Amino acid sequence: MRGWTFSFLFLISLSGYSQKSKEVLEQRKLQLQEDINIANILLKKTQKDKALTLNQLRALDKKVNARAELITTVQSQIMNTERQISQMRKEILRYEKEINVLKDEYASMIKEAQKRGKPMQSWAYIFASDGIQQAIKRLYFLKQYVGFRQTQVDEIKILQQKKTSNIAEEEREKGIKIKLLSQEIAQKKILLSDRREQAKAVNALKRKESQVFVGIKKKRSELQKLEKQIQKIIKDELKRQREAARQKNSNNKSSDISEYELTPEGSALAQDFSDNKGNLPWPVKRGIITQNFGLNVVPGTSGVSIKNPGVDIGTPKGSKVRSVFKGEVSTVVRIPGANRVVLIRHGNYFTVYSNLEDVYVKTGDKVEILDDIGSVASDAETGESTLHFELWKNTSNQDPKPWLNR
Repeated sequence: MRGWTFSFLFLISLSGYSQKSKEVLEQRKLQLQEDINIANILLKKTQKDKALTLNQLRALDKKVNARAELITTVQSQIMNTERQISQMRKEILRYEKEINVLKDEYASMIKEAQKRGKPMQSWAYIFASDGIQQAIKRLYFLKQYVGFRQTQVDEIKILQQKKTSNIAEEEREKGIKIKLLSQEIAQKKILLSDRREQAKAVNALKRKESQVFVGIKKKRSELQKLEKQIQKIIKDELKRQREAARQKNSNNKSSDISEYELTPEGSALAQDFSDNKGNLPWPVKRGIITQNFGLNVVPGTSGVSIKNPGVDIGTPKGSKVRSVFKGEVSTVVRIPGANRVVLIRHGNYFTVYSNLEDVYVKTGDKVEILDDIGSVASDAETGESTLHFELWKNTSNQDPKPWLNR
């Protein structure tokens, strides 16, 4: 009995895990399809004008990589479905064996009942008792026997229903598998086309290598200036917070206040921000990361790279920018090469939103999570819309990607 219970619980846990795995794969597939859709939006101008920019090539790279991962995800879904079908077949066989055992037991009981004869003979069996106690026991035995036979019939019906249900589920899973296989074949064909387009774009960019290097030099300079200016703004802000903390602790002469000491409210907010690592929403509703944090090799060059102090997010034109967490607007400033920049303080953490066209907040404003703070600017020549997003702890910038929820 204990072994049967363990097997039953194991099947339940396996089914739950399989369902969870199925949901995770489906969510990832939907996200990859969304990334591909956004990349296609960003690439539309290239297809019209036949003009190629670095950002568009990065979007194309993102699309190719997303497509390749999408195929892998679909393959994982197929494997998951095959495991489901295999498990169902095992359960159907188990039900068949149990039904056969119950049927054999029931047949034996019917034979035994036939030996005893008609109901009148059962009453004769009771009346033939030596006393009232024996008669009661015989009556109880006959009732139990009839009840057990009915239980056997009910159990057979339940198992047959489960078997029928599993057969139907197996057929449904087979249909899903066939659909997934067709998706895999279709995505592989599109991937081949995407890779040909990618190779063509890289070659086109190589032909105007001198222009690319001029653009790289300019971009490096802009990012370095942006990083220094943001660092200075943050230092000034932390100094102001330190002074506020000193005033609150002025009565305590022995208080040793460090460089980045916060007020109790600031400390609580910083802790809250830190606790939400990995769960922060994206600063735009739809977007793809076209440049990661740190060194990024420039497509179409021989290993030339640009150091990125944050992440660049390609997004549809006119996209709204939103705060990723509650906090206070520390600075709104215009920086050459970065358009308008909004810096939001979350204790000793800071989020930076660059390349904004319109800004809806001002210095000192309190913002909540997902509050709109502005809109992404579009490049006048290329029409590209790219949000530059940074995350700092004190005066050190962090990779924002692990902090965001996908």
